[in-house]
Amino acid sequence: MGPIKNVVLDMGGVLMDWNPTKISLALCDDPDDAAEVAHAVFDSREWGWVDAGAICEETVAWTAKLKLPERLHETAEVFALRWHEVFDPLPKMGVLVRELKERGYGVYLLSNAGPSFAAYRNRIPAIDEFDGVLVSCYEHVVKPDAAIYLLLCERFGLEPSECLFVDDMLRNVVGAERIGMRGYVYNGDVDALRTHIFGD
Repeated sequence: MGPIKNVVLDMGGVLMDWNPTKISLALCDDPDDAAEVAHAVFDSREWGWVDAGAICEETVAWTAKLKLPERLHETAEVFALRWHEVFDPLPKMGVLVRELKERGYGVYLLSNAGPSFAAYRNRIPAIDEFDGVLVSCYEHVVKPDAAIYLLLCERFGLEPSECLFVDDMLRNVVGAERIGMRGYVYNGDVDALRTHIFGD
């Protein structure tokens, strides 16, 4: 394989702190209630359908209420519709993105995300430095389906073998590798990722 020319980054768990427990406790003071509502919202199959652009967050709130006692219905709406208000950036990754650009790499964002992406897009670290952004809900296909990686390459003129795909979920990295990208499972260690890319 030749050199890596492009780095493709996932968002949640890489650029933004996707931590359902942390998000839930920021939205609900009672830990037991927070866990119950989080399970009904974030662990639901409907949550994945939002990423695929099949339904909206309001539908997730409605289905969550069917599983919860009435006293938690309002909390379910808050979780489904306002979770992104406490979805925090990971600033160190922004520093790495800017370093990648300074060294001549192309940088791309490939994320499974719903339409609320528009509400927090500008909080993503170094988002102004990205050469391209592809979000699943707008394309109606999600990782690890091969189609989303191929779409990214087609849209932005990328050669898969020249791309390093970084994601915190192994299955998504495997999906990228299946279409010829190189993959890296990110565990939160920015320095290790930097060393992997630059070798210095």
